[in-house]
Amino acid sequence: MFNNFIVSRNISVLSISFDHSKWDYSQLMDPNGFQWKVGITPLSNIQIVIGSWITYFVVIVGLKIFMKYQRTPFSLKGVVAVHNLFLCILSAIMFGFSVIDLFKRWQERGISECFCTSDESSLKGRLFYITYIYYLSKFIELIDTVILVLKKKEIIFLHWYHHAIVILMVWSWLQDANMYARLRWPSVGYQKW
Repeated sequence: MFNNFIVSRNISVLSISFDHSKWDYSQLMDPNGFQWKVGITPLSNIQIVIGSWITYFVVIVGLKIFMKYQRTPFSLKGVVAVHNLFLCILSAIMFGFSVIDLFKRWQERGISECFCTSDESSLKGRLFYITYIYYLSKFIELIDTVILVLKKKEIIFLHWYHHAIVILMVWSWLQDANMYARLRWPSVGYQKW
């Protein structure tokens, strides 16, 4: 019975099942052709967000209980340095490509197209790919809290809330194609923020 559960490709989070066998990793090799598709893009299912919240909270509470009985905090200078360096480099790369893509868009279509567009073809490509990488980086940033707990540092509610909600926020940007506001036709003047 237990082995069948491990082998099964259907995963259930809060009784909401999804099939990750449909994930298409090949689309991650072409940033310019990238398009977010729930159920096809890896980690695009909302169940991943919900599951990460549950796992995050269970791990943090469990580690806090464990650390009550641990006399000394862990010294994680090397881990913290590598973690922070990786996130800094990744953030710099994402920022650089975002600036390049927005500048290119400004040159080709004008400054207003950087903020509001009616062009459906704008809803895919490298800028969306960068946002997807940003989304993935939010999962990596959950390690921040683990490090704080292992170092016996105080964790305020805002820290927990921020790390949990930002994953959903960026998921919704990708899901709703909210890179920048779009005009929806035929209802002239309606902007999707």
